[in-house]
Amino acid sequence: MKIFILFIFICFSFCLEAQVTLQPIIPPVGLIQKNQLWNVVVINGANETYNCKLALVLKDRTTNAEVLTATTAVFTLGTGSKQLNINALNPIQYNYSSQGYDNNIEGLIVVGNYIACYNLTNVTDKVLNLADECVQFDVEPLSPPMLISPGDSSILDVAPTQFSWIPPTPSGMFKRLQYNVIITPVSEGQKAAEAVQQNIPLYSEANLIPNMLNYSPAYSSFEKDKWYAWQIVAKDDNNYAAKSEVWVFKMSGNAPPASGNNNYISLNKRFNDQSIYYINNDVLSIRYYCEEKDNISTIAVYSTDKKLIQKKSLKVLYGDNFFSLKLKRKIQKGQLFIVELTGENGKKYSSMFSINN
Repeated sequence: MKIFILFIFICFSFCLEAQVTLQPIIPPVGLIQKNQLWNVVVINGANETYNCKLALVLKDRTTNAEVLTATTAVFTLGTGSKQLNINALNPIQYNYSSQGYDNNIEGLIVVGNYIACYNLTNVTDKVLNLADECVQFDVEPLSPPMLISPGDSSILDVAPTQFSWIPPTPSGMFKRLQYNVIITPVSEGQKAAEAVQQNIPLYSEANLIPNMLNYSPAYSSFEKDKWYAWQIVAKDDNNYAAKSEVWVFKMSGNAPPASGNNNYISLNKRFNDQSIYYINNDVLSIRYYCEEKDNISTIAVYSTDKKLIQKKSLKVLYGDNFFSLKLKRKIQKGQLFIVELTGENGKKYSSMFSINN
């Protein structure tokens, strides 16, 4: 008799679940807010009203790692179709399994590939499963990185000392934004996109954090009358996020030849990632790109053990700044020194240099 009753209960539960269906309404690709996860249509085919809760488990499809779990408040489900949303299901309790996710209910889901699984239960007397459903979706940025300088198809008289771009947007959907930079020569008759994919890069750098690259004169030089392609690939931590268009530039055949000490030292934000510049005489030519308003900054030269050798104040303008510094006799040939610019905001930009023997 007990077995028969258990059999009847199982059949009843199965029929009950089959009479209730749910369908999440999430765009398969695009920019997705967290509150959009609760746009769900539920159809109750049973002639009965239930007090329900909806549970959600969100996972990263690439790693199968759990991102978050959530449970809604109790709501009433009558016969027929019902459109659920964030307002009908509040308050919702979230539990986060991964760092970097906005705990604001309207926060953006970070870039990635996801699977969202839902479970609808009746909680009137005892928990009874009504319906389950999973849906896959991909979150992509609204705007990929946008290149700024050097401009597309530009013909330059002076070799570029900086490559810059606009970050992908919106920034709130990224946990830890980084960039890969690729600069490569373009062969005769080759398209720029093909060159980036197929050719050996002239220069590449991975995991760059600022949205600019200071191109040192110590790096590989650009040939005159030869086209070069460049592209930025944005990553969210170590995962691909988006990539820019491919732009091209070349050096003019009429560009004046570099001579003497005309190679400018570019100042870098990251002291631990310095290139060493070698100059030919006691005049230090410096290029500095100011991202903020005009200000009075300080330029100083130190020994590698941070002993001050010389210091002066100068006016810095927004954008590119080029200036020269006459070095004191204490600067010995063949030894390493640090040149450091400190802005009014206290930020420091530096590079290392040495005078050739």
